[in-house]
Formats: sequence, C-alpha cells, structure tokens
Amino acid sequence: MAVRSHSGLRGMNARLKLVSVVVAVLFNVVMLDYRLSLGLLLTAWIGMAVSRAPLRHVAWFVLAPLWATLPVVFGLAAGLGQTPLIKIWSLTIYHEGLAQGGLAGLRVLADTAWAGLLFLTTPFTEILAALRWFRVPDVVADTLGFMYRYVFLLWEEFCAMRLSAHARGGLVGWRREWRTTGTITAQIFLRAYDRAQRIQHAMQARGGA
Repeated sequence: MAVRSHSGLRGMNARLKLVSVVVAVLFNVVMLDYRLSLGLLLTAWIGMAVSRAPLRHVAWFVLAPLWATLPVVFGLAAGLGQTPLIKIWSLTIYHEGLAQGGLAGLRVLADTAWAGLLFLTTPFTEILAALRWFRVPDVVADTLGFMYRYVFLLWEEFCAMRLSAHARGGLVGWRREWRTTGTITAQIFLRAYDRAQRIQHAMQARGGA
C-alpha cells in the first residue's frame, strides 16, 4: 500500500496554500519592489526544493515563462529610457527600460513559481475541493477538472503521433521536423474540438448544462 509523502509543504492544507498563493501574487502585483519579487521567487523555489518536487516539473515552471518574458524585457529595455547603457549597431539599450523590464520579468517569474509551488505540492483534486470550499462557481471548478483530465490525453496523442512520424522519417532535418510538428499540433487542436463537442453532447444527454 502506497504511503503518501508529507515532506515539505505536501502535508499543508490545500485551502491555506491557495490563500497563500493568492496573497503572494496580489502583493507582487500591487507593490512594485524588486526585493519583494525576488524574495517571493526564492521562497517558492525553496518551498519546491523542501517538498522534493521533481526537478523536471520544477524546470517547466522556471523555464517555460522565459520565452514570453525575455522579449518583454528586451522590448522595454530598447524602447524606454533616456540613459543609454549599451549600443549594439542601431539598437540602444537604456538603463531605465532595462530596470523596468527586469522588474516586470522578475514579477512574472515569481508568480509562476508560486503557481508551481501550489500545483507541485498539492493533488489537483484537493485544489478543486478548496476552490469549491471558497464558493468558486461550479462551472469554473468543473471546467478546470475537465481541462486537467483531458490535457494528458491530448499530450499522449501528440506523443504517439510524433513517434509514428519519427518511425516514418517525418522528423529528419529541422525543417521537416518543424513542418511535421506543426501538422501534428493542428491535428491535435482539431481532435480536441471534436472531443469537446462529443463530451458536451454526452453531458446534455445526461441532463447536464
């Protein structure tokens, strides 16, 4: 019989963790202080480390926001300010813009780290139960539950289709790989739409909304 691990924050009440995350995000949004954002980011990382969250999952919450954050940081750095810091050909990086962009990026990383702390230390069923305890509308909780359930099915279909394409030589060369991956992604979106319609019809047939 498997014994559930309560190391770190895993044994903490889900409602208390949910409130803590909401309060941390609100403070991070309202108070424009890089020291607060940095402290929240480090606290979330320490919490995930103490809770022994899988490193691969932690990396998603740490690295995934960077692709959207870095363009914002460099965009603000090159578009705002009056004090030139670095000049690269015709592109000028300003001190004020870099400071503002760095603060915005740090706030995004802190918020996503706290979201990761919640999801990596709390079973999703307990998060849904906590949302219902706080009187979150049932349609929101049910929608989140369906999203959590079917995102893994869609991911499995994507992996299976990509493996099949690899066996047929569809991933040879980076151009063909990008083209094949794009086609697979489009098919996954179409399958998700068809699946959503079938689920809606099944729920309506059973008296659902």
